[in-house]
Amino acid sequence: MSATITNLFHRASKCPFACFLKFLVSGSFIYALHIALSHQGDMSPYPYILLVALVGVIAILALVFHLNCKFRKAHKT
Repeated sequence: MSATITNLFHRASKCPFACFLKFLVSGSFIYALHIALSHQGDMSPYPYILLVALVGVIAILALVFHLNCKFRKAHKT
């Protein structure tokens, strides 16, 4: 378990914004899933669609920044 945490901190030190976006997309996905399961009748479909779209945008940004860090790392070697 400690090797996993060490690897996570190493990744976070190399690309902190990409790591932050990955955690943000995980948390927002869990939140969107919670709303979908628990508040089905309470919420209008329009705000929920906006929430799901926001999760998608955050996921795309996380992917772009992650790939940017990988390309930058490959270019340095």
